[in-house]
Amino acid sequence: MMTRITATAALALLAACGSASVAEQDASAQTRVAAKPLTIAGMRIGMLASEVQAALARDGWKVETFPGHDWATAVEEQKRQQRGASSFDLPRTGIATIQAGKGDEALIVEFRPVPSGAEVKVVKYEAPMAGRTGAHLRAQLTQRYGAPTHAASPQLPLDLTWCSAGEPCRSAYGAAKPALRAQEDVYHKARLILMAGGDTERAWQAQLQRAAGGGASAKSSF
Repeated sequence: MMTRITATAALALLAACGSASVAEQDASAQTRVAAKPLTIAGMRIGMLASEVQAALARDGWKVETFPGHDWATAVEEQKRQQRGASSFDLPRTGIATIQAGKGDEALIVEFRPVPSGAEVKVVKYEAPMAGRTGAHLRAQLTQRYGAPTHAASPQLPLDLTWCSAGEPCRSAYGAAKPALRAQEDVYHKARLILMAGGDTERAWQAQLQRAAGGGASAKSSF
């Protein structure tokens, strides 16, 4: 029988994946449910920092914020890089990272500066497996996100990837579109990571270069 703490952790992980009731459903039924947007604990790619802070406060997370460059400072840094000048003295008045905790759950949200503030580029989440198997967690995640785009063999530790916009990626790392990876680590913790994808990063870099007056990078000949 699970302890009260373990049961709480199990429900917390279900909530982070978007559903606290799927444990009562079998895996075959779960695979028939339509996939939902890629989010972790309500956090989505492109979400503004102000929205993240409000959502975490509403849901009872204990939050610590780490400063970073705001948009104006990021543009100035880009200008200095183009001139070969140092940017060491630039202030950090924006938001780089939010780390949050709630019980056995841990959440890290990474941001990049944009003209409207700071937007989410990476979300990381971990929680104990709470006595569940990899197969059970896979069923729960499939209920939330639909069938994974790529999955490790059932004989191996849990390792699943969901891509978006029809992209046939094999890994969340290096994907062009937003992608999510879920795995069970050697400490029997469930780890989820949601990443923005290369297309968004390249578009942001181009926007930053234009704002700094440098134009877009030249295209590769390859």
